[in-house]
Amino acid sequence: MPLFFANPLGFLALLGLPAIILIHYLQRESRRVPISTLFLLDAIDRQALQGRRFDRLRHSIPLWLQLLGILLFTWLLVEPGWKSTRSVHRIVLVLDNSASMGAFQKEVRTALTGEIPPLASYVGTTEYSLIESSIDGKNLYRGLSFDELLMSLNDWVPSAGSHSPEPSLRIGRSLAGAGGTLIFVTDHPQSETPYGASLLSVGNAIDNVGFAGLQVITDDKETIWRASLRNYSASPQSRTWSVVSGKQVSPPMKASLASGESRTLQGRFPEGADRISIILDADAFPSDDKLFIVRPYPKRLTVSRNTPSGLDKIVAPLFGSLENISEAEGDNLPDFVFSSYNPLQPAGLPDIGVVFLNQEQVPRQFFAGPIIPANQPLMDELDWQGLIARATPSLPLVENENVLLWQGERALILLREEEAREQLIFNFDVIHSNAARQPSFVILIHRFVDQLRRSKKGLEMKNVELHQRLNLAHSKGEDALPLTLTSKNERLSISPDRARFVSAPGAPGFFSVSQGDTLLLDAATNFADTREADFSNASPYSELKSRAQDIREVSTVSDPLWRIWTLILASSALVAWYYLGRSEGVSSQVIS
Repeated sequence: MPLFFANPLGFLALLGLPAIILIHYLQRESRRVPISTLFLLDAIDRQALQGRRFDRLRHSIPLWLQLLGILLFTWLLVEPGWKSTRSVHRIVLVLDNSASMGAFQKEVRTALTGEIPPLASYVGTTEYSLIESSIDGKNLYRGLSFDELLMSLNDWVPSAGSHSPEPSLRIGRSLAGAGGTLIFVTDHPQSETPYGASLLSVGNAIDNVGFAGLQVITDDKETIWRASLRNYSASPQSRTWSVVSGKQVSPPMKASLASGESRTLQGRFPEGADRISIILDADAFPSDDKLFIVRPYPKRLTVSRNTPSGLDKIVAPLFGSLENISEAEGDNLPDFVFSSYNPLQPAGLPDIGVVFLNQEQVPRQFFAGPIIPANQPLMDELDWQGLIARATPSLPLVENENVLLWQGERALILLREEEAREQLIFNFDVIHSNAARQPSFVILIHRFVDQLRRSKKGLEMKNVELHQRLNLAHSKGEDALPLTLTSKNERLSISPDRARFVSAPGAPGFFSVSQGDTLLLDAATNFADTREADFSNASPYSELKSRAQDIREVSTVSDPLWRIWTLILASSALVAWYYLGRSEGVSSQVIS
């Protein structure tokens, strides 16, 4: 059982040993001079009263008792203890994986080096676990070596947005157990951490200027980018920035911003360029110092219009408002169809399309009853209460029909989604209603077309945020090839059945996703969480000092004989006092 001392400063009490010895060196033993009468005193020569300063050390019981007392007092002050080689303690560290921690990776290593070893010094074996705070974060390390834990920090790249660490702390507490140590490492101190976690903050207020937003506007003639630049610092800041397109770099331009000021930078895409970068002077937080932009290009859809002339006045404006849509040409199959259905002359419906009921004869009556929308993403926050539609016969309904909108007992809008069928059906006479004047009508069709666009396999170019879910349309089945995500720092292969979980990289830059030789996505990803770029409230803080004391009390065995040593110390003091008092009484006697 290795011995340790909880209070090494107690060894300063050993300075009392030379002090006691010095005092005994300076003492002179009194001499007894017998004389017969007092008249002889005049004949004695006067001598100096001081005599020699140092005399030989005389062994005495008080001397040894006082030395023993100093040794016992020192032993009690240093608080000796023993740690068992069989004791095991678990330390789980949850690293805040938010992007702001990227500015303090060196500070994290320094803080762990200084704070964690004392927690392990009182136990025989320490088990370490290191996990990230985001719910989809990595398990960086689990083992018995603190040096290997520090090495695992080389693979740690914090890039998540603002999030709650509570789920990861709950997992950390289950790993640490009731008696283990759970530590949350962050850069912003919190008032309280759940699950009994100890807080270790390594942040400090730093000056930061970075990009806080991006907008790309495209028309038939040109593409304009607008980037928002913000100063998060408490003092005015100046930065230079440049635009990079291929190997061409624009002359540097200067931007001066007051504290908290935001400014919009604007420019045009160079002719023929699909990618540009805006580079800002680097500072302590590099994630928002670069902005990567691609010229947006949504997947193109082809459409066929199979509607009577009466519906053209509704379909034509809809067609013109849809983005990146073109008429199907020749024998090419369209991606979807604008079609109509006459319940008095039943006919088949297109497999993929938007279908409008068209009776051609004007009914006299109107539908009555409350209008009730379904709880479905296509219908979110759409108001249909102003819809007025005439009572017409319904098209034949199928079993388990997915109704998006009811009025009374009439199903007004249907959504049919099967393996090879995707239909949005307006089951009322649209021409003789006020649907075309309802914003919800137009928005619903746009949402449905965007849904078709997302499900189409084809090239798309867009700008996304870090870790944004991509939702890529791809080939499926046993023979489907894996998807490949390629960026500057990685090349990742994803099986088709895991493609729905594909996210943008965690570092800003350009990337692409392909399946075999088919390019599915050409994109740029950028930091976009402005909350993580503000360091005004970051500061260092630690709750681990008291935790080391708690571990020592639980995991070690203190000297079980301390009461005996205390009793011996008190007895030694009493005995030494007795002998000193007796000696002074004897030496003070005058013999005549």
